[in-house]
Amino acid sequence: MASNPSFKDRVTKSAELLSVEKKFLEEDLKKAGIDNDSTGVSLLDSETTTIEDLVGIIETGCGTGIPNLKLKAAASILKGNTLTRTTTPTDNKMQVVNADTQNQTIADVLKANRPIEQWQDRELLERFAKDKEYKIEQELHKRAKQQNFIVLIPSKEKYEPGKESIDIEATLELLKSARKRTNPSMLPVEGKVLPVYKITELNPEDRIIELCPFCGETLYKGYCEKCQSNFSGIGDDERAYVKLISDTKNFDVTSFSDRKAVAASAKKGLDDLKETWPSLVQVFDELKVTNSLPKLRVIMNRPSIADPYFQDGNRSFGQKKF
Repeated sequence: MASNPSFKDRVTKSAELLSVEKKFLEEDLKKAGIDNDSTGVSLLDSETTTIEDLVGIIETGCGTGIPNLKLKAAASILKGNTLTRTTTPTDNKMQVVNADTQNQTIADVLKANRPIEQWQDRELLERFAKDKEYKIEQELHKRAKQQNFIVLIPSKEKYEPGKESIDIEATLELLKSARKRTNPSMLPVEGKVLPVYKITELNPEDRIIELCPFCGETLYKGYCEKCQSNFSGIGDDERAYVKLISDTKNFDVTSFSDRKAVAASAKKGLDDLKETWPSLVQVFDELKVTNSLPKLRVIMNRPSIADPYFQDGNRSFGQKKF
């Protein structure tokens, strides 16, 4: 068959981008069954031939030292993204797209594969507002120098953890200012004084707090300062059993020695607790089956616009059990 001008043009541009000789790229494509003819072009255009397929062909023939972005851009050119085929009832010719469109196509491919370190602040923030991706969160946290910069759109209801709506413009301003100065913890926005958060505070996992089974106070790394009890390394079932014990009339929760004995038993495991306090075994097992055991992990909600914080400056947080 005769040489196909579209095939030749694609290979030429792709080889120039890769800095390899055109004949080598043609040989690699030929080995894969893609010849320099109309059938070869059809194979390149086919939905069954993916960018990844072409990247594999180029890598196999030209070596693995070529940057990944160049490989994808070259594969995109071979797919015809710098050319467009137009077919009419009376004409079956190839039409070349103008140079600006060609350059824009390559630019789009390269842009889509940039590392997040090269993204603009707005791009990162809009992506985070949509998907709450952890890698985006960490990049923004780094750019803000670990400072507060997130402003939320006020809501009449409690914010649902992980689904808060971000005020993009106000947040962008604070993100930029964080590079030069210390950001405020409160910000006047449209007649309201709103809190400013660190981006990590929007991550539900970073807002989980653990409660002491004895007194209900917040644990710090498993330790309750009030009860002088350490629950570090003790499982959720064991903590729930301790909570059931502490709620019984036979247990003196004010006694340090009693608390110490129960905590020591919990360290040994659930079986030891059941052996020490057998009267609660049936209660525990029934609650376990119905997923009704005491909840000793809670997640802090964001305040609503109706929260007293927005009215008299006294900040309050709700807690949501899960």
